[in-house]
Amino acid sequence: MIANSPNANAAAPPPPTIQGNPSTFLLDPQNVRNTLTVEITDPSLQSGDSVSVTFTGDPATGSNGSHTTSAVSAGTVRPMLIRLPFTLTTFNLGQTVTVTYTIIRGSAAPVTSDPLVLYVLTLAQRDLPRASITEADQMGEGRFLNLDGLSLFTLRINAWTLSTRGQFLWLRLLGVNADNSVFDRSYWGPPGNVIADEFNRFGYYETFHSTTDLRSLKHGSVLSLILMVGLQGSQELALAQPFAHRNYIVLTDPTSAPRIERIVDPDGRDVGDQGETLSTSVTLSGVATEPVIVFDGETRLGTAPVITGAWEYSVRGLTTGPHVFTGRYAAGGVSRSWTINVLENREVRIKESTGNTDLNPAAATTALTYVLDYPSQPDDQVSVGWTAAPGTPAAGSYTSLPVAVGATPRELSAPVSLVAFSIGKPVEVTASYVRGGAPAVQLQPLALSVLPIPSNLLISPVIDEAKGTLELDKKDIVAGANLTFGNWIHIARGQRLELTLMGFSANGAVNNRSIWTPDRNAVHQAWVLNPGYTFRLPLDYLLSLEVGTLLSIVFSVRTDQVASSTAVTVFEPRRYTIVDTR
Repeated sequence: MIANSPNANAAAPPPPTIQGNPSTFLLDPQNVRNTLTVEITDPSLQSGDSVSVTFTGDPATGSNGSHTTSAVSAGTVRPMLIRLPFTLTTFNLGQTVTVTYTIIRGSAAPVTSDPLVLYVLTLAQRDLPRASITEADQMGEGRFLNLDGLSLFTLRINAWTLSTRGQFLWLRLLGVNADNSVFDRSYWGPPGNVIADEFNRFGYYETFHSTTDLRSLKHGSVLSLILMVGLQGSQELALAQPFAHRNYIVLTDPTSAPRIERIVDPDGRDVGDQGETLSTSVTLSGVATEPVIVFDGETRLGTAPVITGAWEYSVRGLTTGPHVFTGRYAAGGVSRSWTINVLENREVRIKESTGNTDLNPAAATTALTYVLDYPSQPDDQVSVGWTAAPGTPAAGSYTSLPVAVGATPRELSAPVSLVAFSIGKPVEVTASYVRGGAPAVQLQPLALSVLPIPSNLLISPVIDEAKGTLELDKKDIVAGANLTFGNWIHIARGQRLELTLMGFSANGAVNNRSIWTPDRNAVHQAWVLNPGYTFRLPLDYLLSLEVGTLLSIVFSVRTDQVASSTAVTVFEPRRYTIVDTR
């Protein structure tokens, strides 16, 4: 018998698959970081059947690593999709799991499918962030930590794949004191340092500390940040996942630092910090008290003299991409970094994009602007196009009417509504011109990735009766409860919706209820115009939940208006603790 083969047991239905995970033998946590959804394609499945899914994890994980869903109607949509808690992946990293589904048909005996057997990959270090001290150079991403004049410092860790509420944090700082003794101090540890709702809301966890202890460190020595995380919710350090260390060179001797105050291109146009330019030459300037050594990243470019407190340095031959400039004194004082992005001088680009590669939806909420720059003639008739990924509705693509180009660079506007159809997907940006009676000439197309909506702009729905807290008291829902949604950037009529309530019954059994599904629920115009929408939650469901358990509101949107789309905008689940003070 061959594992994961549809013919493993001729009497049993074929095994399920995991949506978005191409392998039938390995489960990559990156593929299910937002949702763990089982796909069932059994052709014999009938609309009157009921189906439940069982995820069996490693026995050592206990109830946290295994789960059986309640039976739901098979309906008529295929493949059938059943969502599981994505935390199951967290508890089974590096373990083998099985996934099956059971079909219940009338009074017949339930039939269980062949198993899908998967090895859950561990998280790669490249997918895990490193802890940082945000006061270090380059906002914590650089090499130097200058303690001169610093009274407080901030320890931070950004969100990672499978980060969830209840994971404990250990963080210690390891270095060398001025007397060559070992500096080893723990700053984070359970139970006080734990991932809470704020972590998922803001995308990071941070604490503030006095620099008093750090001032004993040896000047020029290395300080290491050593982070461990209890991904499985355990307070046992032996079970925690090590994250990659971050090392800083510590500067403790009193010293001042130069400042970068301006960067300009050859035409005198300012290039702001985090700004973009088409020029491969720029001039840095600022103030200092001694010669400034100029760096691009860790590459030393040269030294700028100081004349009456000011310095200036010209950089030429910049390559396409980001450049992080700093100015440093020989004694170690380091300026704040100034980052610019040198763009490829393309014939067609999107003004709101970053680096001619990515478009943040938040940057294109009021305008979507084409910039054409080619050897033009004023009477050229130009047209621009936006081609969405295959499977996107026709409204997600666009071709403009021809207009005279005039002088180049020339800016042309396109409908902002195009962005919503391509959130989380690639697009092709095109342009062409007609000169005289000659055939149209296509300019070099631009491949652009429209990024997901930033998580900090996705406000999860709230239960009004919780009164602004994360506790839902049964005494307040006797007459029902309202779930209130806001709007999100690029909301539009027809975007497909999915809403699931996930909780536990009084007997401890999983009690989930699917409220909206993408195949039959979508944003209506009143929601867009109000803005917002309030939905009445099922009273019987809320009252059936066990006191002391969590109710999770799981909400997602398919902004491309395709019910089966894999480009899903997932809101951070809102979780309420059920209490009863009646």
